[in-house]
Amino acid sequence: MYNSIDVPLFITIEDNALYKVKKILNRSNIYINNPMIVTDRGVSATFADTVRRELKIKKDKVIYVSENTDKEVARVTANARKHKADFVIGIGGGLALDISKLTSYRYGSYFISIPTLPSHDGIASPVASINVAGTRMSLNASMPVGIIVDIEVIKKAPPRFIYSGIMDLMSNLSAIKDWQLAYEKGYEVRYNGFARALAYSSAENMLNFDDSNVYSEDLLRVLLNGLVLSGIAMEIAGSSRPASGAEHNFSHAYDSLYPQNFLLHGEKVGVGHLLISYFRDKGEYKKIIECYRRYGILESFRKVKLDKAKVLNAFEHAHTIRKERYSILNEIKLTERQIERAVSEVFKKIS
Repeated sequence: MYNSIDVPLFITIEDNALYKVKKILNRSNIYINNPMIVTDRGVSATFADTVRRELKIKKDKVIYVSENTDKEVARVTANARKHKADFVIGIGGGLALDISKLTSYRYGSYFISIPTLPSHDGIASPVASINVAGTRMSLNASMPVGIIVDIEVIKKAPPRFIYSGIMDLMSNLSAIKDWQLAYEKGYEVRYNGFARALAYSSAENMLNFDDSNVYSEDLLRVLLNGLVLSGIAMEIAGSSRPASGAEHNFSHAYDSLYPQNFLLHGEKVGVGHLLISYFRDKGEYKKIIECYRRYGILESFRKVKLDKAKVLNAFEHAHTIRKERYSILNEIKLTERQIERAVSEVFKKIS
């Protein structure tokens, strides 16, 4: 039996890619007639204008987004319909890409992903994180037909965003254990070894990379390729299972309890990964701590100044999130004292 899956027709990661978009599309046999750009009004708007001029797109076909809401998706979808867009080109961070891929999914156009930040695996995943009626939800969305990454643009990203991407990618190590656990216990019908291999190897490459300079081109390529493979693993699996387990439950719990929080997605997932591995696998916990130290992530956490009480509260509530998704949180019954001890141990490292 074979699965029908959508994977990108091309992935281009190179210097000054924004100035070669037309060439990249042509050499990939992608011909667009009526594209529309979706971006935000931050730094990404400048990059979007470069692409607009390269592809000779009219200014009224550049749609600016400001919030990750279903209402905003409806507005952008209406614009896609109005312009009869055959391609939706998302340029930016998570906001622009999530809105773009969900617009493409609902309207029926093709989606091209041009990330300007390497902060999470949403650059190539078939999932969009959208706020629906005040609740953040993960919704089915389009896989990109192509991904274009300009290394020079990524090098301009603040270090926090690179750290966030590293942590989101490495959390695959935790997610695939939960996926396998759920399958073995009979709570998951589908388990795909190929998807697991993609998710695991991409995370392992990041974990074991020997250069501590997060702005080195080699490291950024490992990170970006890993994030793309992580997204493809989700498409093959037919769910976010290869890249989302109990550590993501912690992140979702944190967002649910503190919707106005300032933490990046990967930072919340990274803390969740530490807490989960503390209980599940002390060996993995030590490896993650060492990796975070090598890349400078522990120092970054100290600057962010996490609220210990909020982390404790979110972890206590994590088991109530996505109850249908079996994980280690269903296996272990933790006392309040055990959770407090774990949070205290983690905070010794990150604060």
